[in-house]
Amino acid sequence: MNTNLKHDIGQLLVIGYHGLEPSSDFLKFIEEWKVGGVIFFARNIDDPTRIPGIVNRLESAAGGPLFTAVDQEGGLVLRILSGGSLFPGAMAQAAAGDNDLIRRVHKAMAAEMRALRLNWNLAPVLDINHRDNPGIGARSFGDSPEIVAERGRAAIEGLRSGGVLACAKHFPGKGHARVDSHLKLPTIPFAREHLFSHELVPFKAAISADVDAIMTAHVFFPAIEPQSDLPGTLSRAVLTDLLRTELGFSGLLITDDLEMGAITETFGVPDAARRAFLAGADLLLVCHNLELQREAAETIASEIGNSPTARDRLTESLARIKSARNRLVACPSSLSIRELFERHKPLIEEAHARAILFTPGSDGGRRFSFDSETSFQALCPEISTLVPVEENQIGEGLAALVKSRFPRASAFTYAPKDAADRILATLPAGGDPEEPLLIMSYNAHLLAGQREAFEKLTRIRPQTVLAAIRNPYDLTAIPGASVGVACFGFRTPSIMALFDALEGRIPARTGPWPVRI
Repeated sequence: MNTNLKHDIGQLLVIGYHGLEPSSDFLKFIEEWKVGGVIFFARNIDDPTRIPGIVNRLESAAGGPLFTAVDQEGGLVLRILSGGSLFPGAMAQAAAGDNDLIRRVHKAMAAEMRALRLNWNLAPVLDINHRDNPGIGARSFGDSPEIVAERGRAAIEGLRSGGVLACAKHFPGKGHARVDSHLKLPTIPFAREHLFSHELVPFKAAISADVDAIMTAHVFFPAIEPQSDLPGTLSRAVLTDLLRTELGFSGLLITDDLEMGAITETFGVPDAARRAFLAGADLLLVCHNLELQREAAETIASEIGNSPTARDRLTESLARIKSARNRLVACPSSLSIRELFERHKPLIEEAHARAILFTPGSDGGRRFSFDSETSFQALCPEISTLVPVEENQIGEGLAALVKSRFPRASAFTYAPKDAADRILATLPAGGDPEEPLLIMSYNAHLLAGQREAFEKLTRIRPQTVLAAIRNPYDLTAIPGASVGVACFGFRTPSIMALFDALEGRIPARTGPWPVRI
């Protein structure tokens, strides 16, 4: 194979590795194909100060600058967990109701990324959430096209002002999916008219804001794609006819990870890479397996060697890749990640505090008095990954946070997916039913065991606070609590803001909400 052609094909790949150091085989593959980009996960980042040196080694192997990508959404999906700021997620930011706050948060995200020589945030999520979606939830800015479009545009502006590329995802929108595409292929059954008035609205706003890149959705859209069960990622009707021709997007188009179940249950990764490339994708994301990354490259090379159409596609994609690289200015942060972490503390506290929302009627005199002298019970979830995209490290756990803040409290931990009887058995028998009870729910609206257990507890414990620490829909799924409050996240700053609200240290806001409650 012509060496220059091989290197051109390598530019189409964004790949990931396992462990804290890229293996010698991974570096050899990058050198052999002159790969275009590398994606980083929490599995690669224990001490973030090591990442710039790793980027230097990767770029030395590549023979030039790389796209260095990360899913730094905030909230549920954060890759820089140790040594970086724990930014709130999209729905938490939307709950504050302040576009300027969203811009400031995303500019701060970008600064911390640049300090690590990461130049591309695979965010924001522009899916319009539905309460039954298992994989989006609080990753979304809300459940209306207008909220997601407006808040998403502010996020894009913040990332751009911070000097990194932004990526709107997951086109054409998978908020109404009822299954997680990491596991199997969802279908969005709506007519074109609905897609244009709903799912596509945030993406049209992002395109008008000149977003740098868009990520595809592994979802079947029968109103757009005539072939049954063909994911949008592999559909020319979705990627070229709709996105490029009809909506006029001229930026960079990257696939979601081609190793996800929605792709692999029907298509092998190499053939999916070929199909996505021919459908119009510029960059092919293969996050995990080096052998599959190599097979994807070789499959594209074979296609280009046998097809003039594929060679034309390569030319188009290389031009867009070059244009995107030209947007990146070589301006690493003058501050270290540790200095930025300290500088951003007030912003992080403000953003999480402004995310706390009480249900109407829960504020004022109906709130219980919590302080360091209060004796109460707390039922805390064991933080676990509910969908594969999440990172769940939170240190010592929620029960430890409760005890550190409220020494006289008794804190108990339950498994979120347990049956109701096991959750109820977590609390000791024979306690005082008049003692206040703090329940931290963890997507109870989707998990029957939690719902059944918490509904029973709210009937027999008159002084119950229900705190939804992931999706806020728990507050309507379990309506019997005396007080309902949402913090839209389970990481330590979210929980500390929740405690501040329960103690009355911050205002008890009751809306407006980013979703219908």
